[in-house]
Amino acid sequence: MDSDSLSDKFTFCFVGRSGCGKGTQAKFMLERLESQRVFHMETGRFLRELLVVENPTTERAQRVIMGKGGLFPWWFPMFLWLRELIERGHADKHIVGDGTPRRLPEAKFLDDVMSWHERPLPVCIYLDVAEDEAVRRLLARGRADDKEEAIRNRMQYFGEDVMPMLDYYEEHERLIQIDGNVPPEVVWEQVDRMLKERYGDKWPSP
Repeated sequence: MDSDSLSDKFTFCFVGRSGCGKGTQAKFMLERLESQRVFHMETGRFLRELLVVENPTTERAQRVIMGKGGLFPWWFPMFLWLRELIERGHADKHIVGDGTPRRLPEAKFLDDVMSWHERPLPVCIYLDVAEDEAVRRLLARGRADDKEEAIRNRMQYFGEDVMPMLDYYEEHERLIQIDGNVPPEVVWEQVDRMLKERYGDKWPSP
């Protein structure tokens, strides 16, 4: 496959606080792109599946990160991206990611990977949700790793790690900020409208 075939591929990364609805919005986008080749980079699910494997690295990740709501090292989710591109061959598809990148090194790394593939650089869709609202949503869904202490820890790193990354995307005019406090369908209406404004006819209509 020649590189020209990759030059029209979208790469979108849904980013925001835990509980902001990244996965839900990614699914709306997958439905919109269903008539085209598209891959959903579900970082959180892929990480949880990876941790089922027992080895010193995954055991440490379970002990140090998952139980306390900490951040994985930046190279952990990047390994997952590379696995999907190199080993599983998804570079020829539109890519819809949720959950990564979360830090500036990840964003720069993904830029390098996409540049090498001669794909357009990723566009970050930031779902801006108030911290209290995000905590309320996480507690309501009741997942095993959604203990309140772990949730509060995840909220703490957001300002320290995620915000500098958002500044990077904004500086390079690849940040789309969305009000995520409203119902999911309204959030998607905002996303859809802003992508239409950005891409024109390249963005598929309903």
